[in-house]
Amino acid sequence: MPKRSLEHWLSYIEKLNPEEIELGLDRIRPVYEKLINSPLAKKIILVGGTNGKGSTVEYLSELLRDKNKRVGTYTSPHLFSFNERIRINGKECSDSSILNSFMTVERARESIPLTYFEFSTLAAIQIFSESELDVVILEVGLGGRLDAVNVVEPDISILTNVELDHQDWLGNNREVIGKEKADIFREGKPAVLAQKNLPKSVFQEAIRKEAVLYTLNTDFGYEIDEIADNWSYFFSKDDKNLTISKINLTNLSVESASAALTTFILLGEEFNEDLKKVIEKTNLKGRCELIKNKFLLDVSHNPAAVQNLKHFIRRNFKTRNRIVAVFGAMSDKDVLGMVEPIKKIVSRWYVTSPEIGRAMKTSKLTSLLRESTDSEIIEVDRVKDAVHRAFKDSSEETLILVLGSFYTVSEAVPVIEVIVNCN
Repeated sequence: MPKRSLEHWLSYIEKLNPEEIELGLDRIRPVYEKLINSPLAKKIILVGGTNGKGSTVEYLSELLRDKNKRVGTYTSPHLFSFNERIRINGKECSDSSILNSFMTVERARESIPLTYFEFSTLAAIQIFSESELDVVILEVGLGGRLDAVNVVEPDISILTNVELDHQDWLGNNREVIGKEKADIFREGKPAVLAQKNLPKSVFQEAIRKEAVLYTLNTDFGYEIDEIADNWSYFFSKDDKNLTISKINLTNLSVESASAALTTFILLGEEFNEDLKKVIEKTNLKGRCELIKNKFLLDVSHNPAAVQNLKHFIRRNFKTRNRIVAVFGAMSDKDVLGMVEPIKKIVSRWYVTSPEIGRAMKTSKLTSLLRESTDSEIIEVDRVKDAVHRAFKDSSEETLILVLGSFYTVSEAVPVIEVIVNCN
């Protein structure tokens, strides 16, 4: 049994299973059935997809909380502290609450070698089950079919999009990946599809499972007004619509908000003009986050996400004549695909490596970048040093991107805060 601090517990659960990622429900299901004897909440939502899951969870949570609903959310990974993953009414769960839950899971698992994510998922579920919640929103970690979160039976499933990522685990094309992700659908239950041109496999899986589909551009949708700098949402069945401003006008952000609004309607909540204020004020750390008009942070870690980032930059930084990037990625990522969308707008790359075993070595990352871009490349071993170097080298008008991984952004933020406070 580990020591009582959260730090010691996290170290302990990391070592229970030698594999950092091991998909499948065989380990988690018997522990889940032992722990959970009643519904987690009145309604349960699963959110899967490649990108935009965290944003969708945040939008939906804020919409429901505005209606005085008690909402539990489970997301991953975290940026700064594990507690971010498990929240009730927007507030991170305390160390003591998580520790109590960890001990409960530990007793229930007996000798089953749960992975870090499985253990964490069960802890969140156990906390929610004792919290008298109206709605629980669970973000799928990896894929769908074999992800630990899929052990839960949802009332509504959301699929934000299907893009190429985690190919080693999910498959090397969108059709295969789409089938994996669509396994979060349930018979007779709504499935909200928030992307245009989803793979055929998603619809085939929905038909096989007899899910009730709500699809973008058919049952709900949006229109972006570039001139007015706003966008409008509509829900076809009840002729509901809403015009919203003050949001990052990228397809990914708008699709996430649209999915959240559609799910909100399907939950039977009142749709009115007040909702636009909720959407407009909602933001998520590390997603197209601008700090002091100098640092642009984005946890984008696959080509589709970086493409979205490029659109955001082009919309909001047309006058910036110099953009540099602090870039660190995990070893299993499509680096060339990530670089491609922004290689013409980034004049210098500060290549670095987050302090985690899965991170790609700086030398390897540099080698890949040289295959793709003629821009200047500077190797800096640690993220914090790369941020310092990028700032030191920059002029007043230079925009500094920080991207490539949650871990890159999380290590960069404390340094950026010091820089901002001292300048």
